[in-house]
Amino acid sequence: MTVWSHGYVADSPYTFSYQPAQAPGHLAMVCAMAGVVWAPQPRMAMLDIGCGRGLTVNVLAAANPGWHVLGLDYNPAHIAEAQELADAAGCANAGFCEADLAEMTDAEMDRLPELDIVTIHGVWTWVADAVRAGIVRLLARRLKPGGLCYIGYNVQPAFGADAALQRLFMHLAGQARGSSRARVEAALEQVRALAATNPAQLPSTPMLRYLLDKEQRLDTAYLAHEFLTAHWRPAFHEDVCAALAPAKLEFVGSATLHENMPDLQLDAAQRATHDGMPPGPAREFIKDLCLPRAFRRDVFIRGLRRTDHVEALDRLVIAACRALPEESPKLSVPVGEAELVPAMWQPIAAALREGPQSLHRLRHLPEERRPNPAELLAVLQGTGFVVPVLREPQVTEEAQRFNRALFAATLASGDREGQFALASSAIAGGLPCAWLEMALAVQPDILDAAPEALAARLLPHLDGEDQAEAATLITRIRAERIPVWRGLGLLPG
Repeated sequence: MTVWSHGYVADSPYTFSYQPAQAPGHLAMVCAMAGVVWAPQPRMAMLDIGCGRGLTVNVLAAANPGWHVLGLDYNPAHIAEAQELADAAGCANAGFCEADLAEMTDAEMDRLPELDIVTIHGVWTWVADAVRAGIVRLLARRLKPGGLCYIGYNVQPAFGADAALQRLFMHLAGQARGSSRARVEAALEQVRALAATNPAQLPSTPMLRYLLDKEQRLDTAYLAHEFLTAHWRPAFHEDVCAALAPAKLEFVGSATLHENMPDLQLDAAQRATHDGMPPGPAREFIKDLCLPRAFRRDVFIRGLRRTDHVEALDRLVIAACRALPEESPKLSVPVGEAELVPAMWQPIAAALREGPQSLHRLRHLPEERRPNPAELLAVLQGTGFVVPVLREPQVTEEAQRFNRALFAATLASGDREGQFALASSAIAGGLPCAWLEMALAVQPDILDAAPEALAARLLPHLDGEDQAEAATLITRIRAERIPVWRGLGLLPG
């Protein structure tokens, strides 16, 4: 590891991945569900700490020309790649800064604009105490009163179960040579061999089972960043709250919307214990004990003000981002499945097929029984069928230019894996998509070209049956996605 990386992996670029929970529209849904006053503004300043290769920053900048969107990362290779994409896309409102928060002075921090939103995804539990202190110092100095902070992190006790696995990776990778990714690959084979002997103190966690599944396509870049850091420290939620308190941050809720609804998360006995605790960190700890997940996505605010959550939810506007099924989608939750009965689902689905709708209108469509607005939003968003809409859908040159530039960049780099996104002004963010979907969306002849011609152009390395299967997939994508892309202003209507 390099000296300047403070024990964090620096020789392997991080995964290319868009994080939709960092988009202001999603954060607005979290605040509405919690009954907290906050809404995106026509002009805002955002900062993504640990921006990696800058995909999320660039998507948000392209979708919101009136916002100033900044990315900060310690790795100069990340910053160079992110800025190159911004320049190619003409995103003049995106900016990137190479900085070490452990050493950044107060004067350097004060050169940043006052910030409406700061996002920190997957950084907190991978870095040294000095970096954490720098994060809190920046939040205290630059986050506006009323500003939001999103933080995603590995949480205790769930991720703590992988402590032995992480230490094993560190020891095994330390014996190998080459890049971090090469050392992960070498260590992985030995981990699998040892796990086959069923060591008494190597728990069979979801992460270990994922690593042992040879059918899985493992992302070695992610594994290098996850397991080879010298500061791998999953955190308890209450400790994160305490760490952020000097910046005057208060917890709003989870960016995983359904986690804000105890009835969908806990059985009766668990709920009794949860309800017996005072509101706040103690109740969140009960959730962390009971829920089968190892990563939290928390939203905090600097200056919490309450409002009526039903009124706040009713003001939200959402739109379909996938073809809607005939029957209600089912949201898998720890206590079973959440869905809408046919009498609710059918009029709601019909309205969403027409275009963006307010949550107020949607929940008043069923004649017999109106759905709880929080549950309605949790089911629709949690199953991936809707996105928040902040503006009237229309094609914008800024978003179109970025989408073309991102496609060109992936062609040059060979990146095909990861979670990509198409910038959309309507949703003030990105529509998550696979690489092939992104590639198709920017083809000027997407509506007219034969699927076989598109397959040959975009996937020239395939032949025979594989080309035929690709053409079939392209036919399906066009049928399912084009109406959605038109509805969100990604394609002309």
